[in-house]
Amino acid sequence: MASDYEPLSLNKRIEKNLEEIYENEIVPLKKIIEFVEQYKNFKLSGAEKLEVLFSNNKKDNNSGQPKEVISTHGLPGFFAGKRDADTVMLMLNPGQDVSLANNPITTYDRIKKGINIDSPKDFISTFIDNSIRYGDIDKDRADNFDLKQAAFLKHWDDCGVDLADFKVNGVKYAGFLSDKYKELYENKKLSKDDKKALAVIHKEAKRIVLMKKLSMDLIPYASRKFEGVNSKQMELLFPYLETLFDEIFSKKDGRKYVIFCSDFYERLFKNYNEWENRNWEIDRLKSKRKEKSGVLKNKVYCRPITIRQIKGDKKQNAIIAHTFPNQSLPNAYERMEEYGKFCFNEWNEAFGTDK
Repeated sequence: MASDYEPLSLNKRIEKNLEEIYENEIVPLKKIIEFVEQYKNFKLSGAEKLEVLFSNNKKDNNSGQPKEVISTHGLPGFFAGKRDADTVMLMLNPGQDVSLANNPITTYDRIKKGINIDSPKDFISTFIDNSIRYGDIDKDRADNFDLKQAAFLKHWDDCGVDLADFKVNGVKYAGFLSDKYKELYENKKLSKDDKKALAVIHKEAKRIVLMKKLSMDLIPYASRKFEGVNSKQMELLFPYLETLFDEIFSKKDGRKYVIFCSDFYERLFKNYNEWENRNWEIDRLKSKRKEKSGVLKNKVYCRPITIRQIKGDKKQNAIIAHTFPNQSLPNAYERMEEYGKFCFNEWNEAFGTDK
C-alpha cells in the first residue's frame, strides 16, 4: 500500500496543520461570519485520512452516524515541554473526548486563550510557544495522567524532572512521592490544611513534569481511546512515527532517556521495520517481565530498544514501557513509581548510565 503522507519534521507538521486551520477556521473566526457552520464543514486533511485506521468505527446508536473516533476539527496537540530536553516520553494520542475536542466553542476558547491570530505566522509561533510553556499555563490544575508520568520518572537519575522539596510564598512543601509526602498522602484523617498542601504538591509536580521534559504523541489528534487499529492501515502511522524520530534526533548531543509509553509501540515497530521507505531501524533487545510482587501487585513489562538511522551513523537508546497505560495502575502513584524504577533498572542493565 502506498503511503498518503510524506515524512515531516515536527515543525513542518505543525506548520502544515495550523496553516490549514488558519485558512478554514481563523479567517471566518476573525470575521465572525457563520463561524460554527464553517467549522462543522471543515475537516483537517491529516486527521480525516486517519479515520480509516480504526476498525472499531461503528455507527453511534443514537444518531445512526459513524462514531467519531478522532478529532478532525479541533486544534491538535503536537508536543508539550522542552524541545531540547534530555528526557522524552512518547504516548499515542491526546486522550480527550472527541465530541468535546470537535466542539466549535472549545476550539474558540482555546484560540482566544493567548494565541495570536493576527497572521498565520503569529498563530503558529504563539501556538508553539504555548506548547513549550504549557506546564506554566496550566499550572493551577492537577492531572492524574501527568502525575503518573512524574511518578514513573521519580528514580530516573538526572532525567531533568526534579521532584525535591520546594517553597511557595515562603511555605515549604514536601516533594512529590518523598517520605514526607507519602506520610501525608496515606493519612486517612487529613485536615483542611493537609488537603491544601497535597493539592499544592500535586500541581507543582504536574507543572515540573510538563516543563522539564519533552512529551509527544504518535498522532496529535484527540481521541478517547487508541484501539482496534486495522493492521492493513498501519502504514498510515509510519510518517507520524518518523516525525517523532526526527524530533528525537534533532538534539545534537542526543537524548539521555527516550521512553515509549505503550505496548502498541511494540507492534508498530515490528511493522515499521518491514516498510521499504523507512529512514530508521529499530533493534529490539530482550524483553523483560517482572512477576507480581510488592506494591505492583501485577506483572509488568518493558523492552530496551535501539533506534538507528539507516543512512547515517546516528543511534538512540530507548525503552518501551509496555505496562505504563495498564488499567491495573490507575492513579496509583506508588505503583507507577515502582514500575518506573523497574524500567530504569532494565535501562541500566541494557545501556548503562551513559546516553
